[in-house]
Amino acid sequence: MKNIIAIIIVFIICSVSNQVIGQSVNLESTIKADKTGTLLSVQRIEVKSSTLTLKYDYKANGNDVLGIIIPKIWSNSTSCISGMIVKNGDGNSKDQFAFDVYGNKKFGKLAVMLEIGRIVSRASNPGDFIGTRLAHGNFTAEAYIIAKHPINQRLTKDDLYYAWIAYHPNHAFVALGKQDRQYWGYAGTKGLSRFGNFTFVNYQPETKNFWFKSQTGFGEINQKFFCQENYIVAASYLTIPLFYYLHFSPIVTKGTLTIKVEGRQTAGLQNYEVMMGKQLSNNLFGFAVGINSEYKNDLNLAPSFELYKSWKNNIGQCIVELRYDQLYKVCSAFLVLKY
Repeated sequence: MKNIIAIIIVFIICSVSNQVIGQSVNLESTIKADKTGTLLSVQRIEVKSSTLTLKYDYKANGNDVLGIIIPKIWSNSTSCISGMIVKNGDGNSKDQFAFDVYGNKKFGKLAVMLEIGRIVSRASNPGDFIGTRLAHGNFTAEAYIIAKHPINQRLTKDDLYYAWIAYHPNHAFVALGKQDRQYWGYAGTKGLSRFGNFTFVNYQPETKNFWFKSQTGFGEINQKFFCQENYIVAASYLTIPLFYYLHFSPIVTKGTLTIKVEGRQTAGLQNYEVMMGKQLSNNLFGFAVGINSEYKNDLNLAPSFELYKSWKNNIGQCIVELRYDQLYKVCSAFLVLKY
């Protein structure tokens, strides 16, 4: 396990920053336990103020990410320019530093976002990335190019291209995306009072791998999940690679009664899960029970369980998410503390 002293240092910096300029602190922890032991796999420490955001993601089995975000370098009634500096790596010659500037501008009913950045590393030549998002009426589109060289040079087949486009009338959201050599599809409902569904599909033609997930809520549905803004975040996050991970809450938080259907194939191994959830106490507590499966040469079935509990007051919020997968005998927890 990597040295976690950096977590403590950043936590102290965040705590001091919160006392001086901070408005909010967000701590997220992902813990996994199986027959090999217990692992703190991901730890996020984030402090936000009106002028600055400090975010640090510690990953036990991946590159750590440390970033400083300035949400408003300059702004007026129709425009805003923001910036970000990100370090991606574990303190060696392969560390990458990204310098990023992005701006938003409204031209009547047309909203435009433009982002330009450079990635530098001692282990490789500098590379650039450029992207834009356009939104007008019922349409939103986003496209990015990530080059392993300065962007003013001729693009090559090794450069990476990402794009998605969405159509979102009054009560529906439909989008298609291309992520390098993968394809994405999204569909969801919005603006309905007692029913919500969001489904996405991923397919990789070269490997034949796929992944799909469909989440449905009935009754008092979570309008913050079944909404256009969240679908745009999901389409952008899944189609276009980002520096930071994004955690989506479990199925039980999506409505009074919920259903999740998920399946994927990786290297010929297929997994499918069907889960039903029940929410109690106005989204403060909920549980879900499902059947998980694995199929390659033989079919294996086992139950899975999820619990969700939230505490909230005028000081902050605490969230606990628990999952146990009998098929792989893995217990995981996602803990959130906001204040």
